[in-house]
Amino acid sequence: MGLFENIQAKYLEARKSQDKFLSTILGMLVSDLKYEKINKQKELEDADVISVIQKNLKQKKEALEEFKKANRKDLIESTEKEIELLSSFLPAMLSDAEISDIVSTVVKELSATSSDTGKVMKEVMQRVKGRADGAKVKEIVSKILQG
Repeated sequence: MGLFENIQAKYLEARKSQDKFLSTILGMLVSDLKYEKINKQKELEDADVISVIQKNLKQKKEALEEFKKANRKDLIESTEKEIELLSSFLPAMLSDAEISDIVSTVVKELSATSSDTGKVMKEVMQRVKGRADGAKVKEIVSKILQG
């Protein structure tokens, strides 16, 4: 069973058990995934599903920051729950050390210099797809290429 089917099954469970919060969040996620499936005009692979979840997470985190600025405790609490739920569907994230190892390997393979940040980033992001934050990868790539 793929990740998309797993999410749909959990959504149906939530609907049957009348868990309003869970069914609302998973319903929106299933809707986004179906929309993505229509756009791609093919079945979604786990990497596609992870990409959609990460996009949703990014939006939720941005909204959370705004809610904190506005001191909206009611919205902060529910958004934090949503982030936790969506995060549970993602694979374990790589540690900084694991990312550094991958970056070092790519730098050696490409014989990269400090001006090859783009090439290194492209290759590293393909290898860590869905398991590392792009900003964190960029930070590590810059650090390794600089010295």
